[in-house]
Amino acid sequence: MGFFSRKNKREQSREASTADAGRVQQAPPVSVEDEMARAAATFVASVDGVRLPERDTEYYVRADELDFTRGSLMVVDKILDGFYTFERPLPADTHFQASAYIFEVARREFGGRYLAGNGENRYVLVIGEPDFQVGVLVMGKVAGRAVNGPEDSIPFFYDGIRPLIERGTSATLT
Repeated sequence: MGFFSRKNKREQSREASTADAGRVQQAPPVSVEDEMARAAATFVASVDGVRLPERDTEYYVRADELDFTRGSLMVVDKILDGFYTFERPLPADTHFQASAYIFEVARREFGGRYLAGNGENRYVLVIGEPDFQVGVLVMGKVAGRAVNGPEDSIPFFYDGIRPLIERGTSATLT
């Protein structure tokens, strides 16, 4: 009987080796910060050369305009305005990448860390810890800009961050 036990162990070992050989190696987990930085970079690359609607002129986005500064958010706002103007749905990947870009502009200027959100705002950028917490909910604002138009202005939204930080006020910006 001992012989059969060993044989079973060998078979089990051989089966495990075969199963391991067929598995795809998984990449190590990526941090949320890395995920956002990659998505933001993908956004910049994907909109380079895109024609935007402008009155009486043709305007093409240049990647160097998207330099992760507050001023570059005007370009993002124009891109999102195209979805509003032409009543086109905002694709999920563009929604996430544009959101990541805005998040990264804020994180580079004000610092902070990402936390899991819920619903429309899968991620939240929290700034000011431990003294106060300003939660920045970008994803809902990006979706709103594409649907509601200028009333959900991205630069106006972004300009609401600094006063909260300067006052040390805990608040959620939506």
